Amino acid sequence: MNPRISLAQARRMRGVTLIEVLVTMVIVAVGLLGLAGMQVRGLSIQKDAHGRALATQLALDIADRMRSNTGALASYQFATAFAGTYTAPGVDCLAAVCTATQQAQYDFDQWFARVRGGALPGGWANIVPALGSANAWDVTLMWVETGFRTNGTLRTALGSSCPAALVLPQEVECVTVRVWP
Repeated sequence: MNPRISLAQARRMRGVTLIEVLVTMVIVAVGLLGLAGMQVRGLSIQKDAHGRALATQLALDIADRMRSNTGALASYQFATAFAGTYTAPGVDCLAAVCTATQQAQYDFDQWFARVRGGALPGGWANIVPALGSANAWDVTLMWVETGFRTNGTLRTALGSSCPAALVLPQEVECVTVRVWP
Protein backbone atom coordinates (compact mmCIF):
# COMPACT_ATOMS: atom_id res chain seq x y z
CA MET A 1 0.00 0.00 0.00
CA ASN A 2 1.23 3.45 -0.88
CA PRO A 3 2.22 5.28 2.34
CA ARG A 4 0.75 8.53 1.01
CA ILE A 5 -2.78 7.06 0.75
CA SER A 6 -4.81 7.09 3.89
CA LEU A 7 -6.88 4.14 5.05
CA ALA A 8 -10.11 5.95 4.10
CA GLN A 9 -8.88 6.60 0.58
CA ALA A 10 -7.82 2.98 0.21
CA ARG A 11 -11.29 1.80 1.18
CA ARG A 12 -12.87 4.09 -1.41
CA MET A 13 -10.58 2.76 -4.15
CA ARG A 14 -11.29 -0.87 -3.35
CA GLY A 15 -12.88 -2.56 -6.43
CA VAL A 16 -11.44 -0.14 -9.02
CA THR A 17 -9.18 -2.87 -10.37
CA LEU A 18 -12.14 -5.21 -10.67
CA ILE A 19 -14.03 -2.61 -12.73
CA GLU A 20 -10.99 -2.12 -14.98
CA VAL A 21 -10.81 -5.88 -15.56
CA LEU A 22 -14.53 -6.06 -16.37
CA VAL A 23 -14.25 -3.18 -18.86
CA THR A 24 -11.27 -4.90 -20.49
CA MET A 25 -13.23 -8.16 -20.75
CA VAL A 26 -16.14 -6.35 -22.46
CA ILE A 27 -13.78 -4.73 -24.96
CA VAL A 28 -12.09 -8.07 -25.73
CA ALA A 29 -15.49 -9.80 -26.09
CA VAL A 30 -16.71 -7.18 -28.58
CA GLY A 31 -13.47 -7.58 -30.55
CA LEU A 32 -13.82 -11.37 -30.63
CA LEU A 33 -17.45 -11.06 -31.79
CA GLY A 34 -16.26 -8.78 -34.59
CA LEU A 35 -13.63 -11.32 -35.61
CA ALA A 36 -16.21 -14.12 -35.58
CA GLY A 37 -18.51 -12.03 -37.78
CA MET A 38 -15.70 -11.42 -40.26
CA GLN A 39 -14.92 -15.14 -40.31
CA VAL A 40 -18.55 -16.03 -41.06
CA ARG A 41 -18.72 -13.40 -43.83
CA GLY A 42 -15.47 -14.69 -45.31
CA LEU A 43 -16.74 -18.26 -45.37
CA SER A 44 -19.96 -17.12 -47.04
CA ILE A 45 -18.05 -15.21 -49.73
CA GLN A 46 -15.75 -18.21 -50.22
CA LYS A 47 -18.78 -20.46 -50.75
CA ASP A 48 -20.12 -18.06 -53.37
CA ALA A 49 -16.75 -18.00 -55.14
CA HIS A 50 -16.58 -21.80 -55.05
CA GLY A 51 -20.00 -22.04 -56.74
CA ARG A 52 -18.90 -19.66 -59.48
CA ALA A 53 -15.61 -21.50 -60.02
CA LEU A 54 -17.39 -24.84 -60.22
CA ALA A 55 -19.97 -23.46 -62.66
CA THR A 56 -17.20 -22.09 -64.86
CA GLN A 57 -15.40 -25.46 -64.77
CA LEU A 58 -18.61 -27.26 -65.79
CA ALA A 59 -19.21 -24.77 -68.62
CA LEU A 60 -15.69 -25.34 -69.92
CA ASP A 61 -16.24 -29.10 -69.65
CA ILE A 62 -19.28 -29.02 -71.97
CA ALA A 63 -17.39 -26.62 -74.26
CA ASP A 64 -14.62 -29.20 -74.64
CA ARG A 65 -17.19 -31.92 -75.30
CA MET A 66 -18.80 -29.72 -77.97
CA ARG A 67 -15.42 -29.02 -79.58
CA SER A 68 -14.66 -32.72 -79.79
CA ASN A 69 -17.95 -33.45 -81.59
CA THR A 70 -18.58 -30.55 -83.98
CA GLY A 71 -20.59 -32.80 -86.28
CA ALA A 72 -23.58 -32.72 -83.91
CA LEU A 73 -23.49 -29.30 -82.26
CA ALA A 74 -27.24 -28.83 -82.53
CA SER A 75 -27.71 -31.93 -80.35
CA TYR A 76 -26.15 -30.08 -77.40
CA GLN A 77 -28.89 -27.45 -77.37
CA PHE A 78 -30.85 -27.58 -74.13
CA ALA A 79 -33.32 -24.86 -73.22
CA THR A 80 -35.96 -25.71 -70.65
CA ALA A 81 -37.50 -23.97 -67.67
CA PHE A 82 -35.33 -23.87 -64.57
CA ALA A 83 -35.58 -27.10 -62.56
CA GLY A 84 -37.88 -28.74 -65.09
CA THR A 85 -37.85 -32.44 -65.72
CA TYR A 86 -35.15 -34.22 -67.68
CA THR A 87 -34.85 -37.91 -68.48
CA ALA A 88 -31.67 -39.17 -70.07
CA PRO A 89 -32.36 -41.21 -73.22
CA GLY A 90 -30.09 -43.99 -71.99
CA VAL A 91 -27.60 -44.24 -74.88
CA ASP A 92 -24.31 -45.70 -73.57
CA CYS A 93 -21.51 -44.82 -75.97
CA LEU A 94 -18.91 -46.61 -73.84
CA ALA A 95 -20.57 -49.97 -74.50
CA ALA A 96 -21.47 -49.47 -78.16
CA VAL A 97 -20.44 -47.53 -81.25
CA CYS A 98 -22.44 -44.30 -81.50
CA THR A 99 -23.21 -41.77 -84.19
CA ALA A 100 -22.16 -38.14 -83.69
CA THR A 101 -25.68 -37.28 -82.51
CA GLN A 102 -25.75 -40.18 -80.06
CA GLN A 103 -22.30 -39.19 -78.79
CA ALA A 104 -23.52 -35.63 -78.27
CA GLN A 105 -26.50 -36.91 -76.31
CA TYR A 106 -24.26 -39.20 -74.25
CA ASP A 107 -21.82 -36.32 -73.56
CA PHE A 108 -24.67 -34.07 -72.51
CA ASP A 109 -26.21 -36.75 -70.26
CA GLN A 110 -22.88 -37.38 -68.52
CA TRP A 111 -22.26 -33.65 -68.09
CA PHE A 112 -25.79 -32.86 -66.95
CA ALA A 113 -25.60 -35.65 -64.37
CA ARG A 114 -22.64 -33.77 -62.84
CA VAL A 115 -24.55 -30.49 -62.88
CA ARG A 116 -27.62 -32.04 -61.22
CA GLY A 117 -25.75 -34.58 -59.09
CA GLY A 118 -24.76 -32.20 -56.34
CA ALA A 119 -21.94 -30.26 -57.97
CA LEU A 120 -24.16 -27.19 -57.83
CA PRO A 121 -27.03 -26.96 -55.33
CA GLY A 122 -30.22 -27.05 -57.39
CA GLY A 123 -28.04 -26.98 -60.52
CA TRP A 124 -29.55 -26.49 -63.95
CA ALA A 125 -28.26 -25.58 -67.40
CA ASN A 126 -29.29 -23.76 -70.54
CA ILE A 127 -27.35 -24.20 -73.81
CA VAL A 128 -28.51 -22.11 -76.75
CA PRO A 129 -27.00 -20.64 -79.91
CA ALA A 130 -25.61 -17.17 -79.16
CA LEU A 131 -27.65 -14.32 -80.57
CA GLY A 132 -25.96 -12.59 -83.49
CA SER A 133 -23.35 -15.29 -84.04
CA ALA A 134 -23.55 -18.18 -86.46
CA ASN A 135 -21.07 -20.45 -84.68
CA ALA A 136 -21.16 -19.52 -80.98
CA TRP A 137 -23.14 -21.01 -78.11
CA ASP A 138 -24.11 -19.56 -74.74
CA VAL A 139 -23.76 -22.07 -71.90
CA THR A 140 -25.56 -20.81 -68.80
CA LEU A 141 -25.28 -22.69 -65.53
CA MET A 142 -27.75 -21.88 -62.76
CA TRP A 143 -27.83 -22.87 -59.12
CA VAL A 144 -29.51 -21.90 -55.88
CA GLU A 145 -27.14 -19.55 -54.10
CA THR A 146 -26.37 -20.38 -50.48
CA GLY A 147 -23.43 -18.03 -49.90
CA PHE A 148 -22.87 -14.28 -49.73
CA ARG A 149 -25.39 -13.36 -52.42
CA THR A 150 -28.39 -14.98 -50.70
CA ASN A 151 -29.11 -11.57 -49.19
CA GLY A 152 -31.75 -10.03 -51.50
CA THR A 153 -30.51 -6.46 -50.95
CA LEU A 154 -26.95 -7.46 -51.84
CA ARG A 155 -28.12 -9.35 -54.94
CA THR A 156 -30.01 -6.28 -56.14
CA ALA A 157 -27.02 -4.01 -55.47
CA LEU A 158 -24.52 -6.37 -57.12
CA GLY A 159 -26.81 -7.20 -60.05
CA SER A 160 -27.62 -10.56 -61.52
CA SER A 161 -25.62 -12.32 -64.20
CA CYS A 162 -28.64 -14.35 -65.32
CA PRO A 163 -29.90 -13.75 -68.86
CA ALA A 164 -33.06 -11.63 -68.87
CA ALA A 165 -34.82 -14.17 -71.11
CA LEU A 166 -34.70 -16.81 -68.36
CA VAL A 167 -37.46 -16.66 -65.77
CA LEU A 168 -35.74 -17.63 -62.53
CA PRO A 169 -36.45 -17.45 -58.81
CA GLN A 170 -34.57 -14.64 -57.05
CA GLU A 171 -32.22 -16.99 -55.17
CA VAL A 172 -30.83 -18.48 -58.41
CA GLU A 173 -27.37 -17.40 -59.51
CA CYS A 174 -26.00 -17.79 -63.05
CA VAL A 175 -22.75 -18.01 -64.95
CA THR A 176 -22.82 -17.72 -68.74
CA VAL A 177 -19.87 -18.74 -70.90
CA ARG A 178 -19.83 -18.15 -74.65
CA VAL A 179 -18.38 -21.11 -76.51
CA TRP A 180 -16.93 -21.15 -80.03
CA PRO A 181 -16.58 -24.87 -80.82
